[in-house]
Amino acid sequence: MLPGMDTAVNDFLNDLRPRVAGDLRSDIYTRTLYSTDASLYQVMPYGVLFPRHADDMQAAIEAAAKYRVPILPRAGGSSLAGQTVNTALVLDTSRWLDQILEINVEESWARVQPGIVLDAFNAALKPHNLQFGPDPASSNRAGLGGIVSNNATGSHSIVYGMTADHVLEMQVLLDDGTPAHFRPLDGDELRQHMAKDGREGEIYRAVATLIGDDANRQIVRAGTPRHWRRCGGYNLARFIHDGTIDHYLPQDSRFNLANLVCGAEGTLAAITELKLKLVERPKLAVLAIIEFPTLLASLEVVPEILETQPTAVVN
Repeated sequence: MLPGMDTAVNDFLNDLRPRVAGDLRSDIYTRTLYSTDASLYQVMPYGVLFPRHADDMQAAIEAAAKYRVPILPRAGGSSLAGQTVNTALVLDTSRWLDQILEINVEESWARVQPGIVLDAFNAALKPHNLQFGPDPASSNRAGLGGIVSNNATGSHSIVYGMTADHVLEMQVLLDDGTPAHFRPLDGDELRQHMAKDGREGEIYRAVATLIGDDANRQIVRAGTPRHWRRCGGYNLARFIHDGTIDHYLPQDSRFNLANLVCGAEGTLAAITELKLKLVERPKLAVLAIIEFPTLLASLEVVPEILETQPTAVVN
């Protein structure tokens, strides 16, 4: 038995180890390394799994559900608020689940695994004159799975909006290990998904009922901030497209549970694959530097600067 762990955790690790092709580690050195991220928090995990493929992640989640052990998906660990540390089994997708699966230049989308770093992704897109729109400051180390889970943005958000604006579909594993494909569904397709057995059908029925209730929709409207730059999780506001909630970029009004996973910090599902919208790379870049006597003066003029339609404003 590993010191400091109860019987259930040790049974969980022993059960999982022969079921995965990846590297499952529970030594104190690895656990200490993964007890931190880019934040100030430090929480010792039970162990770390480096999955080689989605089957490893599924095996881990199925075993975790059986032994009631928390699971924590993680990519680059660039989070600043402790999102990627916890008393759990960490699933590090950055080692092997870091591939570009498909680039469709004609339709401007790509399929990727969650561990690929954004800068590496954009480097592969550059010959096609394409890029991923959101540009968080951690792009040289942040994985796409984490970027989606944070609903990250960047200095060019006034052009490209939030990451949720660029997620078309995703392959996920639910809390019992059930695989699911979240994508836009029309009315008939939604009813078919709601009729499914098991965990997936249960989730579709629950969310559709929740957001379909007029009283609940009014609560969502009242509780949603009156600005479009929202990165909070459990984003029920993205299921309302009647003009009462501000969405900066045009939205696909079809029912898509991927909207709920964006920003949920890995708490609703484990992402195994993403289908992402791409944008054209800018043809030119111009930098204007303006000096102000005080910080307040620079802030006061921002509305006038925005009227010139810049792609970014940095103070």
